[in-house]
Amino acid sequence: MSDVAPSNPLRIDPESKADPMSTAELNPSKRLSKNIKSAPLRIADTSVMSVSGLFKSYGKGTVQVPVLKGVDLEIEEGGFTAIIGQSGSGKSTLLHLLGTLDAPDSGEIYFRDQRIDNLSPRQQEHLRNREFGLIFQFYHLLPELTTLENVLIPRMVQDGFFRYLKNKRAYRKRAIELLEMVGLGHRLTHKPSQLSGGEMQRTAIARSLISDPSILLADEPTGNLDSENGAEVMETLTALRKHENLTVVMVTHDDQLAAQADRVIHLVNGVVAA
Repeated sequence: MSDVAPSNPLRIDPESKADPMSTAELNPSKRLSKNIKSAPLRIADTSVMSVSGLFKSYGKGTVQVPVLKGVDLEIEEGGFTAIIGQSGSGKSTLLHLLGTLDAPDSGEIYFRDQRIDNLSPRQQEHLRNREFGLIFQFYHLLPELTTLENVLIPRMVQDGFFRYLKNKRAYRKRAIELLEMVGLGHRLTHKPSQLSGGEMQRTAIARSLISDPSILLADEPTGNLDSENGAEVMETLTALRKHENLTVVMVTHDDQLAAQADRVIHLVNGVVAA
């Protein structure tokens, strides 16, 4: 792959005014229902992300601890990929690098044939806002806000005050549809302290989709949940993937959860196992 100059990024220009949610009416194909009815899932025979020769170390005092030791992989568009490994294998580090939340020591990361690890911080932030949905083991909900307000936060941050007000009705409608889809239509005005762990994670999932991303990066999304709530979250992710035509990349240490994915990548001591 050849580098694409950061001055001409694919949907990453922070000055771009294009926004699929900026009109009062939403795309009918994005309308949701509680039953999550969807068309047959289409998996493209192309990679949406690729990684080449990825190395990453972290400092511990004066010592550098290697975490990733030359990772090469491709993520198929429309697929559900599970990255599995023991604690310390580097799987969460890899996911953070894919989401541009951290930078590799060396190697290259591409999204839709454009290199993204060398973009400016502003361009990477724009990419995360537009293309990536991020879910973490810890829900990161603001305790003083309602469920609906927590889901709307990315739009508030992304748009700024005046643009958000202009499109607030459409954003609010989309947020309610997402919350209904994850089974929380009756919890719109509840605050995180009034929700169960599973409900908080499903709120976080709805929040990750409010900007209509094309790829969902989930870091141990069931790690803080019991088996019943964890199963509900996995069902939600699977249904959302089909309904929203998402590419899903999930990090987990659970073999049973990984088995629900289309493809399982085993990370062992910082490298992809054969």
